[in-house]
Amino acid sequence: MRGLASLYATVDVRALAAGRIALALVLQLDLIKRLPGLSTWYTNEGLLPNHTLLWKPTFDPTFSPFYMASHGWQAGLGFAVCGLAYLALLLGWRTKAAQVASLVAVLGLHGRVLFLQNGGDVALSLLALWTVFLPTGERYSIDAWLRSERLRGEESPLPIAGPQKVVSLGFTALLLQLVVIYAFNCVHKTGPNWRDGSAVHYTLHQDRMVTSFGVWFREWMPMAVGQWLTWSALAIEALLPLLLLSPFGQRWSRRGAAVLIVALHAGFALFMNLGVFSAAMIAFAPNLLPTEDWDRFDLWWRGRQPLLASSLRARVSRWVVAADSRLPVAPAVMPSEFGTHVREALVAILMLVAASQVLVENAAIPRRLRLHQPAFMAGMVSYLQLFQGWTMFAPDAPREDLTVIVDAVTKDERHVDPLSEAASPAHAQGKRTVSPGLGHDSFFCDYLARISGQGWYHQALIEWVARYPERTGRQEDAIVSFDLIEVSDKSPPPGETDPRDVHAKNLLSHKF
Repeated sequence: MRGLASLYATVDVRALAAGRIALALVLQLDLIKRLPGLSTWYTNEGLLPNHTLLWKPTFDPTFSPFYMASHGWQAGLGFAVCGLAYLALLLGWRTKAAQVASLVAVLGLHGRVLFLQNGGDVALSLLALWTVFLPTGERYSIDAWLRSERLRGEESPLPIAGPQKVVSLGFTALLLQLVVIYAFNCVHKTGPNWRDGSAVHYTLHQDRMVTSFGVWFREWMPMAVGQWLTWSALAIEALLPLLLLSPFGQRWSRRGAAVLIVALHAGFALFMNLGVFSAAMIAFAPNLLPTEDWDRFDLWWRGRQPLLASSLRARVSRWVVAADSRLPVAPAVMPSEFGTHVREALVAILMLVAASQVLVENAAIPRRLRLHQPAFMAGMVSYLQLFQGWTMFAPDAPREDLTVIVDAVTKDERHVDPLSEAASPAHAQGKRTVSPGLGHDSFFCDYLARISGQGWYHQALIEWVARYPERTGRQEDAIVSFDLIEVSDKSPPPGETDPRDVHAKNLLSHKF
């Protein structure tokens, strides 16, 4: 057991501290990305009012403090509270409380709009969940600095240093979470365009999510380059679980895993608008770096100290965990043995719940292994957003693209498209085609992809369209009727650039 704990449950506290900073930055990024759509997604004047979601929740049971917000100022206040929690986490101030507050905040933000949730939202909430059980404030934090300041003021003959490594089942859960994400995303990719190497080509023709760089790149990309990118992505996803679990050469395997994670998701972010998915996955990487890398960082920092003024040097050094060994670093107050056992038992329970969800959600699991999930476990999965279905662009990259437009007629007989204006003003011409590079953010991307088959949310859309003149501030924009239209096409095969079989289907007609 000690050998297994050393391999899969031991982590450097400096890695955890760097991971905390990365997580806090991504949480702030997630909050900032949601801010422009605050009125659209978090108020009763938007497309997903709270009474609609409570009547027909995307997942049941569900809970979010943001269900109490009906108006923009109320949702804005909630955003501000989330931002403060994330800031405390970033700075490492009252770190354990900040970890819990940040977890509640991200679950609340995501839980209010589970209809829009994607893999990035799930990955981010899972990272916040598993790290809440880890001592991420031991280094690079205000807490660590304050402990050192207190110790420095006391009469102590020798400097006291906190532990460099900790053993926790929370790190095991974090490690296994990464394994599950990459393993199942890999094994589910069984379709022909992953085998023949055309998956990247078809992915770049998903105009609802491709970036402007991706639109430019796909116009000249040779088939051989597309094949290389396709098979490289698949190979990295297959290799990462092996590197993460390897008991041999662990220093290099974990280091290699961190590099591959960053490279893979930086590539995704370059070509595809996937919300915070790439950033959230990259935020896992610092937790993997071995002690030797942090020792080198300490040596580098020690070499930089002469460049700082002496008083500032000492204070900054203590904040950066006293790279100079002459400075005292006080360990945090360690939990009692009973508290440690309770924490580890809670992690074990959550790992069991997550494992049951892995069996439920993933088609690659043989049917005989898909055991019945107890109701209490299903409830925990929903409340904690412990979703474990990893099938991004699987089994095939999609060969069809779609969007939804509103063809609305104003009282002065003009045609406008309120939905496209909100989603992407540059493409708000009401055209019954999927324009190249629609420029949608991840929220509109997912909303437009899902609203077609969700008739119980159409009434909220009708009411939102009716409020169009309130948003424009012009009474002549009052809508008298509109059609909700799904526009789709088939992506061009390799070697071609123009889509085929453009089709428009009327989903809803309404007169006011």
